[in-house]
Amino acid sequence: MQKIVFLFLFFLTVAGRAQVVQGFITDAGQQPLPFVSVYLKSTTFGTTSNQKGFYRLQLKPGSYTLSFSMVGFQKKEFPITVRSGQTIDLSVSMSESTELRALEIYSDKRDIAREVVQQAREQRRKYQERMSRLRFTSYSKSSLEKDAKPDSSRLSDSLSVKDELNDHLRRESMNLIESVSNLYIDGNQVNEYIQAFRDYADTRPVSEVAIVRNEQFGEYDIAPKQYVDVNPYLLSSTKGFTEFDFYASTLDLPQLCEKPLLSPLGVGSALNYRYEWESTFYENNRKVYQIRVEPVFPGEALFRGTLFIEDSSFALTAVDLEINPSVLFFHRDFRIQQNYREHEPGVYLPYRREFIYTIKDGKELIHGNTAVSLSGFELNPMQLQGVSKDEVQTYDDEAFDRDSSYWEAFRTFKMKDNELAFIHKTDSLRRRYSDPEYLAEKDSAFNRITFWDVTLSGMAFRNRKKDYTLFINPLIAQMVFYGIGGYRHRLGGTFNKGFGNGQSLELEGDIDYGFANRDVRGKMGVGYTYIPKKFVRTFVRFGDFYDMINTYASLGSLFSRSNFVRAQTFSIAQRMEIVNGLFAELSYEFSDQHPINDLKQDTWSAALFGDVNEPIDFQRYTKSEFRIDLKYRPKQKYIIKRNRKIILGSKYPEFNLVYRKGVPGLLGSEVNFDYIELGATQRREIGRWGEMNWSVLAGTFFNQKSLRVLEHRFFRGSDRFFFSDPLRSFQLLGPTLSTSNAFLRANYIHQFNGLFLSKIPLIRHLKLTEAAGMGTLIVPEKNFRHAEVFFGLQKAIRIRKQLFRIGLYAVTADSSLNKAIFTWKIGFNFYNSFTRSWSF
Repeated sequence: MQKIVFLFLFFLTVAGRAQVVQGFITDAGQQPLPFVSVYLKSTTFGTTSNQKGFYRLQLKPGSYTLSFSMVGFQKKEFPITVRSGQTIDLSVSMSESTELRALEIYSDKRDIAREVVQQAREQRRKYQERMSRLRFTSYSKSSLEKDAKPDSSRLSDSLSVKDELNDHLRRESMNLIESVSNLYIDGNQVNEYIQAFRDYADTRPVSEVAIVRNEQFGEYDIAPKQYVDVNPYLLSSTKGFTEFDFYASTLDLPQLCEKPLLSPLGVGSALNYRYEWESTFYENNRKVYQIRVEPVFPGEALFRGTLFIEDSSFALTAVDLEINPSVLFFHRDFRIQQNYREHEPGVYLPYRREFIYTIKDGKELIHGNTAVSLSGFELNPMQLQGVSKDEVQTYDDEAFDRDSSYWEAFRTFKMKDNELAFIHKTDSLRRRYSDPEYLAEKDSAFNRITFWDVTLSGMAFRNRKKDYTLFINPLIAQMVFYGIGGYRHRLGGTFNKGFGNGQSLELEGDIDYGFANRDVRGKMGVGYTYIPKKFVRTFVRFGDFYDMINTYASLGSLFSRSNFVRAQTFSIAQRMEIVNGLFAELSYEFSDQHPINDLKQDTWSAALFGDVNEPIDFQRYTKSEFRIDLKYRPKQKYIIKRNRKIILGSKYPEFNLVYRKGVPGLLGSEVNFDYIELGATQRREIGRWGEMNWSVLAGTFFNQKSLRVLEHRFFRGSDRFFFSDPLRSFQLLGPTLSTSNAFLRANYIHQFNGLFLSKIPLIRHLKLTEAAGMGTLIVPEKNFRHAEVFFGLQKAIRIRKQLFRIGLYAVTADSSLNKAIFTWKIGFNFYNSFTRSWSF
């Protein structure tokens, strides 16, 4: 094993000293030509020029013929000799082609291409099966660059090609990520062990890097909602072996586009692509067909470019494909180049992959490149021991601390000058930022209070040496104009303390004063997370405050006085993940509930909320309630990183159970009830037919001996114009609804992702997507039945790194209380770059 590692390191070290040919490609008018194919003649090895017309190809010493080709331009070829350590600057000007093709020859090209592709399509399952169990090593380098500001001392039209090349190499590096991983693949199981990882744009000390934050909103959920600070512009995944499998029927790439991309060899590809033979050549004494691929539907999730298919075996030897720009989320264009090599007879595996892409960010153009080398393949390896199949990614304890000698040994791609300068700069910054004196100096500057801190942004104090942060809400958050009884002034803040073992302490609290009723109210919470990988947390909350009855009410009634009571409460909750995917929380709450109808009320809320503003009238009572929450996600995928577990989710249905018990007599409790609720939900992609989302929820109070109105099961009411989350609410239900007995709620939405509109000429340019769904609510106690159906047209809009979707929805509903009605609503839907999914 040590010999294998040594040979592998030796190979990588030699490869890291490879030579480079680079330059610009322009047309006759000296305008840059993007997407020109640059290949070694009679081989499948090459690259593509980017939006600036720049190309860069890494070669071993030797003599080659470099071929430049692009549809509509005359092919050019140049003989070159590359010596050890040499960098060759070769810029090319290409002329448009005037050659006309005869119809008969065009027909022959189509026939040859269709026959070759059909043979490859028939062989794809065989090659897929041979790649189903593998172990290998991957090195990847991902970079984002933006154009450097031009030198004002020189006019752009006076620059020589050499000047332009030097300007290009001075392009500012925005981000650079390297990683070395060992991957194990067994069918659908993928386990990645990251030996080394470095984000050179992240110059913060390791203890300061925030990986996960938890947020709760809307309906209560015991599983932490996690977010990792990811850059949606940067493609740095090393799991691309499975994601970019062109032998698969479709390629699911949610980081790039919403709809799965149909492979040129996939089922149904003959109806979606046009194929044309371009040339035939011999590589390593084997005949290779070069096939041009064009999409039939320009607005669909398809590729265009070139396939290289070997004769007889009809295996892929290379692909050079770009994705239809109209389906991309953030990218202006995206090109994939992948080379295959015969590892053993009949087994062709990818060994080189490159992504070349650009992003329009405001007025700036960002250039992205990801290069991946795959090596050390082992077919049918022994199964992994001691690693869960659901642990898809694990970081070595020393992955973030590898020194420069380690990276120099593993780099298989030669760094550009600006990349090396960027690495040197960020390493210096990291050392500087980790210096204790510097941290104290920065903390001192950070802790200074300004006028804007006091009024708008809040006052923050931190000590990175002791790893704690204190935050006090700004003046604008202290002024509560919609408070109970009118204006209330609220002081609040948070305190967070981290520990080296991943444990954390959190405190939150606020206190407010109402001028109309001259009352002081407040609450405080203290939480301690002591087993981060199991999300084990104890949280205590207490206070005397005005509490919401329904925390997931409609916008029209959320802040109405009918949704508030006074609560003097104490609660304690214990949460943990028992086994992977199974979350549990046990909580106890004691509360003294007061009505607020005896308080002075403001006049503006009555005018704003109307009939729903009248406070609920009830007799004051106390309650002791125990609650058990269970959530199970079968085969939940996750990542282990720096003593933390990052949840990725599951493709299977998610199950929920809630049990509430009102205990009479305990601390004077006056309630006595039992409630149980069962639910299931799932988000599932159905190939190129879109994505389905469904939710079913049922519950009942099977003991109602002493059940108060505040303990009823409440449902979210409907907003007049706003289209709310269709999986957890209804659009035409009315302002509010609750039950003290049983209910059944079912919701469904299907996102078609442009399945129909993307094929209609002219309309496809609007990039609209379709959505449809339905929902029903049954409450037997009130003999109430509600059903609704909706259809919507949606448009995704990007503002820099934030992606959201605005939709216009037609909704119709019928219920046992009202006649059938119809209306239009507007909805907003936000995209999560970490989970790679929409909120609905």
